[in-house]
Amino acid sequence: MQLKTRRIALAGMLCALTEVILLLGGVIPVAVYACPILAMVVLLPVREECGTKLSLCAYGATALLALLLVPDKELAGVYLFFGWYPAAQPALDRIGSRVVRFIAKLGIFVCATAVLYALLIFVFQLSAVVGEYVESSRWILLSLLVLGCGVFFITDLLLRRMALLWRVKLRRRWFQS
Repeated sequence: MQLKTRRIALAGMLCALTEVILLLGGVIPVAVYACPILAMVVLLPVREECGTKLSLCAYGATALLALLLVPDKELAGVYLFFGWYPAAQPALDRIGSRVVRFIAKLGIFVCATAVLYALLIFVFQLSAVVGEYVESSRWILLSLLVLGCGVFFITDLLLRRMALLWRVKLRRRWFQS
């Protein structure tokens, strides 16, 4: 019973920390992409200790709060569209072929990015995002997408390594006492 209580407390505290990180990203304009990635890393122990269901529940709660509280809606949208990825990553990593796994992850990123920015530009008409992309040429937008793919795969690697670090070293320290 005590172990279960510790895991739930860990999940609650990490959700709160995730929300603080997302709120700080709304204050620092450069952190639009860095803070959602850091928030995903913070929720990794929830996936490792409590499972995928509670991890998705924690993501849903933090994403909803981010949409309501974070002043930068682009940041909240990035977290909404990509924050679920750590919960889905183990299933994607079980794909046998490296090529198929790479194509699946790339397809997820490109589709999620296209839907996110289509919503931000055409539905919500965020003036900052619309102005930024109207002034840009196609080549700049394409290069941003390619760089975004690179950041996504670096994030994928980071999430895998941080999960391994949790399993090997940090879990023993947290649950030892």
